[in-house]
Amino acid sequence: MASKGSLTKYSTQEAQNVALGQAGSIFVSGGNEVTCKDGVFVAITFLENTVFATDGLTAEELQKYPSDTGTGTDISSANGAAIDGEQFPVGVTIYGRWTSFKLLSGLVIAYRG
Repeated sequence: MASKGSLTKYSTQEAQNVALGQAGSIFVSGGNEVTCKDGVFVAITFLENTVFATDGLTAEELQKYPSDTGTGTDISSANGAAIDGEQFPVGVTIYGRWTSFKLLSGLVIAYRG
């Protein structure tokens, strides 16, 4: 079971607001780096098959969330994989905490948390 603090970043109401996108979102179609001022992106929904650029997905905590820089996580020290060059299919949403990202190809909506 997760430690008590790891799943309680948001109250129930705040979590519902995040799930509805009420903290804000951005549609991204280009190859420029996108950062989340005064926050993080908590979900990314793929509107087309999408590939992140090299160094294109920056996790707030490298050992907790998928990123393009590391393969080990605090979940499993050897079985994680860097997402560099991986294609995410249309319709999928990934959840985590990312400070920035950059697309190589594709379209996404990123949700702020």
